[in-house]
Amino acid sequence: MSGSNVKKRIAIIGAGIAGLACARELVQHGHDVHVFEKSRGPGGRMPTRWLNREAEPPVGFDHGTQYFQATAPAFADLLAQAEAAGAVAQWGGKVVDLGYGLTKLHTSDAVRWVGTPGMASLARFMSQGLNIHLQARVAEVYRPADKYQLTLHLGDGTVQVESGFDAVVCAVPAEQVVPLFEGVHEPLACMAAGVHSNVTWALMLTPREALKVDFDGAFVVDSPLGWICRDSSKPGRAVGDRWLLQATADWSRQHKDYSSEEVGKMLLDVFCNVTGQLVEEPLAMVAHRWLYSLPINPLDIRCYFDEGHMLGACGDWLSGVRVEDAFLSGHALGNQMSNTFNSTVIQ
Repeated sequence: MSGSNVKKRIAIIGAGIAGLACARELVQHGHDVHVFEKSRGPGGRMPTRWLNREAEPPVGFDHGTQYFQATAPAFADLLAQAEAAGAVAQWGGKVVDLGYGLTKLHTSDAVRWVGTPGMASLARFMSQGLNIHLQARVAEVYRPADKYQLTLHLGDGTVQVESGFDAVVCAVPAEQVVPLFEGVHEPLACMAAGVHSNVTWALMLTPREALKVDFDGAFVVDSPLGWICRDSSKPGRAVGDRWLLQATADWSRQHKDYSSEEVGKMLLDVFCNVTGQLVEEPLAMVAHRWLYSLPINPLDIRCYFDEGHMLGACGDWLSGVRVEDAFLSGHALGNQMSNTFNSTVIQ
C-alpha cells in the first residue's frame, strides 16, 4: 500500500536534534509534518550565538553543546551527508585534562565532530525540506475529539490556533513536557516529572590578546569550571581568540539565581587561575544560563509512543545525554510511528 493512502498530519513540538530526526523520518514516509519551535532557529541546545553573521566566515560562539561523536550507523550516515554538504567537520583540537599546576593529554580515540561554521549548522542541514514554524511557542495541547489542536504564542505577540493533527510528538526537555501534557496525557507527564535536568552556566569570552596555552579544549578537574574551549579553534570559524567556559553542574546549581554579570566575573577569575593567564578587560564577556541542559537521570528508553492516543515523545531525557542519543530517539520514534500508521490501515 502506498504512503499516500496513510498520510497523517503530525505536529512536532521542538526543533532540536530529536525533533528534527523524527520529522525527517516521518516526511520520508510521506506524512504532513509541522515542526513548532519557540526559538528563532532550529537546534535546541546545539546553538550558535552569532556576533557577526555578515562576516565570512561569520563570528560566533557554540555556547551549548561543544562537540558530538558517532557510533551508531544511522547517525554516522547523517554526519557523512552533512560533511559532504559542508555542515559538519571533524575537530582535531588538542584536548587535555587540566588542574591547578597539572596538564596532561586527554586520551580518547573517538572522533569529535562540530557543525560548521557553527554548531547550529547540523540542525540547519537536518531542517532542509521540513515545514518548521519558528518563534512559535506551543502554549497548550488539546484533543477535543480524535484530532489534536495546538495554541501557539508567536514571536510577534499574537496567538494562533492550529488544529487537525492526527498525532503529536513532544521533543522538548522533560521539565517542559509536564505543563503541556499533564491535562492531556497523564502517563507521559508522570514519566517526564521523574526526570530532572542540570542547570549549566556558560561564559562566552573574547580576550584582548590570544592566550598563551598549548591546548584547544580542557576538562578541568577540582574546579567550578568543568570544560573550557578555544571556540575559534574549531574548523570553519573566524580568526581570533574566543573561549567558551562551562561551569560544573554543582556550581551552576548553587549559582543558579546569580546575575549573568556576577557569574561572568567569578568564572573569569577561575579561568585565569586554572590557565595561569591574566585576562584583563576582555573585549567581550557574556554569560548564558541553560536552565535545562543535560538530564541527570534519563529513563534509558529509546522513545515513547502511545498508539491509542497518537502521542509520542523523544529526546535525551528518554534515551541518554549524548547528541547521538537524541538523534536515535527521534529517528526510532519516526520509524515506529510510520510503521504503526501503515499497519493500522492494512487489513
